[in-house]
Amino acid sequence: MRLLFCDGASMCHYDVEGNVYVDYNVNEAIAKRYKRYCDDLTILLLRDEEIYSVQEAESKFNPADFNVVNIVAGPHFYKPKINFLNPRVRKEIIRIVDREVQKADRVIVRAPGRFYADTALRACRKYHKPYLVEAVEITFEYRRYGKPWVKLFAPYAEMRARTEIARAPYVAYVTQSVLQQRYPTSGKSLGCSDVELPELDPQILETRINTYGGGGNRVIFGTAANIGSLKGQAYVVRALAELKRQGITNIEYHLAGVITTPKFQALVNSLNLQDQVKLFGPIPHGKIFDWYDTLDVYIHPSFTEGLCRSIVEAMSRALPVTCSDAGGNPELASGDMLFKAGNVGQICGAIKRMLDPEVRKSEAMRSFALAKSFQKSRLDPIRDKFYMDFINGI
Repeated sequence: MRLLFCDGASMCHYDVEGNVYVDYNVNEAIAKRYKRYCDDLTILLLRDEEIYSVQEAESKFNPADFNVVNIVAGPHFYKPKINFLNPRVRKEIIRIVDREVQKADRVIVRAPGRFYADTALRACRKYHKPYLVEAVEITFEYRRYGKPWVKLFAPYAEMRARTEIARAPYVAYVTQSVLQQRYPTSGKSLGCSDVELPELDPQILETRINTYGGGGNRVIFGTAANIGSLKGQAYVVRALAELKRQGITNIEYHLAGVITTPKFQALVNSLNLQDQVKLFGPIPHGKIFDWYDTLDVYIHPSFTEGLCRSIVEAMSRALPVTCSDAGGNPELASGDMLFKAGNVGQICGAIKRMLDPEVRKSEAMRSFALAKSFQKSRLDPIRDKFYMDFINGI
C-alpha cells in the first residue's frame, strides 16, 4: 500500500554535499509512525533553495532517512515572495502534486489553507483517492503577527481551512476541543496530539521540586523555537526591559533555536539586556530535554499554534509553563498563566507570578500530571486505530 503524506508547511533542505534534511515536524520518529500504516511512504515537502554547509545543516535540521521514507520536494510557494504571483511556479506545484497523488493509494494532508495542502486535496477528489486531513493550527492566527502580506492572505486561508476540514471524510485534530470548535467536520474525527513522550519517571518531578527552595536566586525562563516574529520572543525581551525598569533583574531568558531575523539581537543590545538574554542556537531534539532541565520556567509567547509540542515536552520535565493564548495553548497552561500574544503588560504579569517559588512548585506538579496524558504508550493505540480505520476504509 502506497501512502502519500503532504505537509503544506514543512521544508526539505540540502547541504553542499547533496545530503537531504527535513524539519522537526517530519523527523525520523514521525516518519516511522506513518510507515507503520503502509508499505511505501512518500512525504511531499517544500524545497528550501538555500544550500547549507554540512555543519550548519546538521545543527539546524534532521537528516532524512531514505530507508523509511521517499522525499519529494517541490518549489516553495512563498519564498521568494514573487513565487506567489508566478504562474509557472503554480503549474509546477500542481504538476508535482497531481503526479504524487495519482501514484498513491491513500493520502494524508496536513495544514489545509496552504497552497500545497489545498492543491493535494483537490487532486484527491479529482483522482478519487481516499484522504485524511490533519488539523494542526488556527490559520487565521497568522493575521496576528507583523507581515502585511501574511495579514492580507490570512482570511482566505482561514476560509479554505474551514471548507476543506468541513468536507473531509477523516480529520485528525491535535487538540481535544479548540480546533474542533473552530473547524467542525461532518466526517469521522479524532482528537489526539502528535506529541510523542516516553514513559515519565516520577524522579523528574521530585528533582524539579527540590530546586524551588528559595525565592532570592536568579530565575531562568526559556523558549525553544526558531527566533523570529511568528514566535514572539521579542515581546518577552521587551517585558524583561520593563521589569528591569521596575527594579526586577533576577531573571534570565534562555533561547534555543535559529535566529531568523537580525533585528532580534539588535533589540537585545538596544535594551541593554545582554546579561539577561542568552542565545543557545539550535539544539538537536535528542538533547533538548537536557536543556529543559536547565530552566526554571518555560515561556512560549507565539502568535500561532496548534497544540505546541515544545510546551508538552517542557511539561514532561516538570517545568511550570506560561504561554500565549494562541491555538490549543489554553488546553495546556493554567488560565492565569496565559497572556495575549504581543501584550508586554500581560507577559510581565505572568513572569512576576512565576517568580514566586510556591507558584512554580504548584505549576510544576500540574505540568507533570498533565504531561502523563501525552505518553506514547497511551496515545499510540488511540492514534493507530483511527489511522488504520482510514487505511482500511472503515
